[in-house]
Amino acid sequence: MDVDEGRHPVCQLRGFQLEYAAFCEANQASYHRYAMVRLADRVEARRCVESVLGNLEASWVAVLASECPAAWAWNSLRTEAAHRTLSALGRSGRFHAVLRDDQADIMLLHHHLRLPLDHAASLMGLSDHGARALLRGAKRDLGHLMPR
Repeated sequence: MDVDEGRHPVCQLRGFQLEYAAFCEANQASYHRYAMVRLADRVEARRCVESVLGNLEASWVAVLASECPAAWAWNSLRTEAAHRTLSALGRSGRFHAVLRDDQADIMLLHHHLRLPLDHAASLMGLSDHGARALLRGAKRDLGHLMPR
């Protein structure tokens, strides 16, 4: 089995390198913006995204065979970002402290990073309808937490 610089077996990725590169090209900047907000550190955010994309590359064939590669990747990013910080800071930290992870992520992407809802949905591997439902639920749950 060929090994590319000790990182992953080349034979597993052959034929899918273009798809992987396109996926990274389409998502890397948004992943980095998300990680920056979650981690509040440019270097740590870069390391987080590089780790996620490296792991994704190593299992790319399995990712492609999954029901939703975008959701697989997003869950990996969310998990890695959470792992890299002990306490969330800033606005995004408050979202993640009081909302479910998927609700906090849609709020962070759409409201804090000002991504169009369809783009945020695509990053997370959600339908537009699913993203709108998450957003409504997040706003409802936040409303219940706010004193009147």
